[in-house]
Amino acid sequence: MKFYRIVMRRYLASTWTGYGAEIYGGRWNHKGHAAIYLASSVSLAMLETLVHIQDSSTLSEFELFQIEIEDSHILLLQPQDWPADWRSDPAPATTMDIGTEWLELESSLALLVPSTLVPSENNLLLNPRHKDFQACLNSVKPLSFAFDPRLK
Repeated sequence: MKFYRIVMRRYLASTWTGYGAEIYGGRWNHKGHAAIYLASSVSLAMLETLVHIQDSSTLSEFELFQIEIEDSHILLLQPQDWPADWRSDPAPATTMDIGTEWLELESSLALLVPSTLVPSENNLLLNPRHKDFQACLNSVKPLSFAFDPRLK
């Protein structure tokens, strides 16, 4: 399966480290646990990026990457396992607990989770500490990308 990640140019060196999620935490991980967040489509990656942008003048400072992850490396978080508050803002401890436990177990390279912005679509967490992580980076491709300047 193909997944997408949009990254600000100044953070390109740490694109595949999970450093941002490690220092700030994320919806599906606690601070102190590296994770790499991706989206199942370019448009979802755009939405997931735009929701965090506070200054529209930075829209020209992003790069897009595609990565392919084999289905056999992906664990699907089943809807019955989603906590009742999974869409809450800010992200609840319940979702962070689920993702952090998954990261610590290192049972799969990737975890497929629902997007809070578009619940019928998915985001993917990659575990940079998983034994198969380095090999999956061979499939990374930069793609031509620019946010439409009408987005403000």
